Amino acid sequence: MTTTVFTSYPLSRGFHRELESRYGPLDVRTIASLRREQHLVRTLRGVRGRVVLAVETPAAGQTLPALRALAALTRASNVYLATPERPAVETGRVAAVRALAGVAGASLQGLAAYAASERTARALLREERVAASLDLGRGILLLNTSAWIGLSAGGAVSHTVGVANAFAAEGIATTVATYTETPGLRADVATAELPTPSTYAVPPELNRFRLGRVAPRLAAAPGLVYERLSLGSTAGAALSRQLRVPLVVEYNGSEIWAARNWGGTTRFERAGLRAEDATLRHAHLVVTVSEPLAAELRSRGVAEERIVWHPNGVDPDRFDPGRFSADDRLELRRRYGIADDAIVVTFVGTFGPWHGAEVLARVARESAPPLHFLFVGDGARAGEVRELLAGVEHATIAGAVPPDEIPVHLAASDVLVSPHVENPDGSTFFGSPTKLFEYMAAGRPIVASELAQIGEVLTGAAVLVRPGDEDDLRRGIDEVAADAALRAELGGRARERVLERYTWGHHVRAILAALERLGRLSDI
Repeated sequence: MTTTVFTSYPLSRGFHRELESRYGPLDVRTIASLRREQHLVRTLRGVRGRVVLAVETPAAGQTLPALRALAALTRASNVYLATPERPAVETGRVAAVRALAGVAGASLQGLAAYAASERTARALLREERVAASLDLGRGILLLNTSAWIGLSAGGAVSHTVGVANAFAAEGIATTVATYTETPGLRADVATAELPTPSTYAVPPELNRFRLGRVAPRLAAAPGLVYERLSLGSTAGAALSRQLRVPLVVEYNGSEIWAARNWGGTTRFERAGLRAEDATLRHAHLVVTVSEPLAAELRSRGVAEERIVWHPNGVDPDRFDPGRFSADDRLELRRRYGIADDAIVVTFVGTFGPWHGAEVLARVARESAPPLHFLFVGDGARAGEVRELLAGVEHATIAGAVPPDEIPVHLAASDVLVSPHVENPDGSTFFGSPTKLFEYMAAGRPIVASELAQIGEVLTGAAVLVRPGDEDDLRRGIDEVAADAALRAELGGRARERVLERYTWGHHVRAILAALERLGRLSDI
């Protein structure tokens, strides 16, 4: 019998194996992968056999109503609920159908939120930014209305945690408002949970508009609102105007561009662009992570003095290789059946279209021991990587691992690879990969694509190769793998550079300096 797994986020290696041992081969469908389906209902109606709703963490449990609704649209004969504690509880189609009954109502709510977002964005585009005075003594609210429910790893999460912790380290009271548990926050960072919808709307994009209109209930007004720009969100601008406090918007690129170029859907894109434009108009400061993104903001009408950019960063203590003993590193290798004397070449990431994991997989397939390739993470291109590496004994796909285990995976490696590829539409690569700085902090040698900021950050501290060129990537890996002295030298240079320039503290201090400059010009 076919077993289809619905889950909010890719399963960890251990949980995947546990379910596979019970149910046999699995066809895993994440909410994110289903969102990319152009004809979602048709896809779901094609699912037969057995459906397992996999809920691996408490945060992922927030998505269970959505998973039940998805299951109800299938033609599955049995529906099971699986958690690490209880991997085989039959939940039945009745519960799934009850969940489906709520989808119609949720979809109507989503349409109402979409219409409200349109009205709000149009109104904001007619208004001027509110005059506001900066008072960091009242603290900062970090508002993230992105649909991360169940997500606990990846660059976006690392960025939010890193920025919040760095603000707190500067002595500023910091509160994070989001829809999901955010692991890794300092003990002195407060959280304000946003209320999660209990039902799921279709088309899936409607959920983004629902999430993007919610603001937290606060005991006291903060002195600054800092919002990570999200599709359809006008919450930050509305909150800034309501409280008359400055708005800082974090811009990591247009989500509309990402949908057009990286395989997403572009329903409601006009409304999404209008919400982006309204939020950018009302931001007193827009923070981004690369010069190409700063240039894009200027082209969208954001004045130069309202833009600050600084590359992403890292918590260097978390990735300090000195935290791990030789026994720790050997134990990690043995967990995956990797020989003690292998040269471990590691990729960590969310397997997005821009990460180049499939390029590295093709190189791994044509390589041989003592090289052993370790792929850590999961995502959109993971299926292609698994197909490329089927039967390759000197390659291991670890799957998703808990965020607190990433540092030991890096410490147990000999070579770290960042094989990013160029943008599909020919535009300048605008990314600032968080994993790049984590690699540097780990003090291990790096082989990376010489691509925009990646090359700028790593010149002289890594081996750089042509993006997407398998032969050049193979050459770079072989060069570093063959020379232990070169590995030690490059790893040392990389960690020294990240300590000097690229911690989250550097990133946040650039934001605070820009706010101070803006405040000297006039009221923010």
